[in-house]
Amino acid sequence: MISEDFLHYVWRYRLFETPLCCISGEDVTVLHPGEYNRDGGPDFINARIKIGGTLWAGNVEIHLRASDWFRHGHQVDPAYHNVILHVVDTCNCKVTGSGNEPIPCLEVNAKYPDKLTATYQALLVGRQWIPCQNLLAEVDPSVFGLWAPSLAFERISARISLLQAWRRQAGQRWDELAYQVISSAMGSKINAQPFELLARSTPLRILQRHRDHIPILEALLFGQSGLLKPSYTEHYPTELFKSYLFYTDKYSLKPLEQGTWKFLRLRPVNFPTIRISQLADIIHHTDSFQDSMNVNLRIADWFNILRAKASTYWDSHYTFESESASVVKTLGEAAIYLILINGIAPLLFLYGTERGQTQFIERALSLLEEIPAEKNSMITSWAQHGIHASNALHTQALKQLKHAYCDKKRCLECRIGTRILK
Repeated sequence: MISEDFLHYVWRYRLFETPLCCISGEDVTVLHPGEYNRDGGPDFINARIKIGGTLWAGNVEIHLRASDWFRHGHQVDPAYHNVILHVVDTCNCKVTGSGNEPIPCLEVNAKYPDKLTATYQALLVGRQWIPCQNLLAEVDPSVFGLWAPSLAFERISARISLLQAWRRQAGQRWDELAYQVISSAMGSKINAQPFELLARSTPLRILQRHRDHIPILEALLFGQSGLLKPSYTEHYPTELFKSYLFYTDKYSLKPLEQGTWKFLRLRPVNFPTIRISQLADIIHHTDSFQDSMNVNLRIADWFNILRAKASTYWDSHYTFESESASVVKTLGEAAIYLILINGIAPLLFLYGTERGQTQFIERALSLLEEIPAEKNSMITSWAQHGIHASNALHTQALKQLKHAYCDKKRCLECRIGTRILK
């Protein structure tokens, strides 16, 4: 089944076979198909088309059937008064303009190559990992390479509305937002939301009053996490709970619900208990989270800021009251890179967007270029199909491509898809 989007694509790239003529018999020459309009109004604006012996300048509307003009209510919409050509797959009725004059109708049914239609249908009905899986080898890898910055830009932009909501909840404070963003990123994918909830329920202003005392920071964070229990046999968690009870009353705190955190299928070093202790260490060593919005910070600077270490109790524990072999638990390289990718880069992007300072947006993208490619099953699958990522900007671009284009079969809006169709 041909879609209206497919007709948009055929018209936009002039993939129809010539010569063309209106239903009325007049020849049609497309000098310029117009600018694709994704907003309200006609599908293509500022087109230049010669119909018979007359050159027209105006808008073009595209439908599967001519009767869709009336079904969509265009006959009473002033935005469609300057339509100079109605392009349809099937002309099943006459369409007139605001002055009751007939609007020239071009029926393009079967005027596009059979191979184009067959390829498009194959993309739509395919059940592979990506629609173009069997055709991807035909496309030069440089097509993705040139598109990657735009895809990464799209992916970060999609996160901006969420961060804007967080900032409103944080009272428009950038330091509070930076603290929440870094906290959420420390949870990686599995515990990102619990860490976000923890940060929002434990305001930075409270933690900063006690930043010189890690036991108090841990008491507040572990208590708010809901992971502390009323009774322990070991001294350290017992003291944490006692301390938390005092500060709960002082600051009117309310902990997260039990069962918020996920431990299953995580490496012990990534347990939320270890990450919470490391977050306390970051807060302990950070004078101002406002400094996160700094375009001059290099990767090495960020490693100095984020190379956090869990407190000594956790050298021999992964969970409360379960001893293990002793090892110092420092936030690893891969974890720091994920914080930069999922936290700092979007934060810089938002800061530059809201302040109209492009150097922050550019730094967000260049930061991703400096970080090695992420390693996960999706990136491995892309490599198996011939598209390799050389840095984190590429991996973010590939995630955007998979989720926003391939999974939704937006092949007509995909540069790889359009290259295959052409």
